[in-house]
Amino acid sequence: MRSLATALLSVLLVGTAAASEDETAPEAPVVAPSVNVTGRTLARVQTAPMRVEMTISVEARGIAVGEGRDVFEHDRDTYRVVSEARTTGIARLLKRVDEKRESRGLVGGSGIQPLVYRQERTGKAAKIATFNWDARKLTLQEGDDRKTVDLPPFTIDQTSLTYAFVFVEPPRSGSFTVQVTDGRRLVEYEVAFVARERIKSTLGDLDTLHYRKVQRGDDKRGFEFWLSIAHHHLPVRVRIVEKDGTAFDSNVTKLQFDGR
Repeated sequence: MRSLATALLSVLLVGTAAASEDETAPEAPVVAPSVNVTGRTLARVQTAPMRVEMTISVEARGIAVGEGRDVFEHDRDTYRVVSEARTTGIARLLKRVDEKRESRGLVGGSGIQPLVYRQERTGKAAKIATFNWDARKLTLQEGDDRKTVDLPPFTIDQTSLTYAFVFVEPPRSGSFTVQVTDGRRLVEYEVAFVARERIKSTLGDLDTLHYRKVQRGDDKRGFEFWLSIAHHHLPVRVRIVEKDGTAFDSNVTKLQFDGR
């Protein structure tokens, strides 16, 4: 059940089909969120909920395979995301998997700037990413294996990726490029805006912004997410597609937050 951990990455949610309101194809690429603090960004930080708790269910081929809980909190200067997941039902009988991921860092002009990311999973060595923004270096550690690589300006960990848009306005056209780490390696994602869509969920009908990783060449791994416009652009749906075509749909079944 390696895919369960992937399916629950930063996030979160899904299950029911989406009904698209706007099928406009992505336009030319746009610049990634600025690293400079802007008045608009500061306003979003001031109004963003201080604490969010999500209960999550995960399905594969229509069968429930996992459940999870995400807690996201910030104090306007720093943030913390804790994501816990476990296999359930038949999947747990086949393989017992418990996982905990945590990301901590700063809140700034680019939305989220991680400092430390850690992942612990049943039967696996812990994976840790340490971000040194002053030296522009990223240290990746998995068990006893440790290496340091250059740290690009817009780099984030897989757990906090979709939460960045709580603090910065998501692009509504084109695409953006981001470097993503899971604690073991650093991978570049090009993420394209798909459409504004109204989706059905256990939270009701939601107006969302839909994004999808651009797949090139022989890349068979899919990743897409939906941000709820009415809920501070929190991610309310995530879909992961594995190499063999298996789709893992994560769905937020309960959402609680301090809306100020």
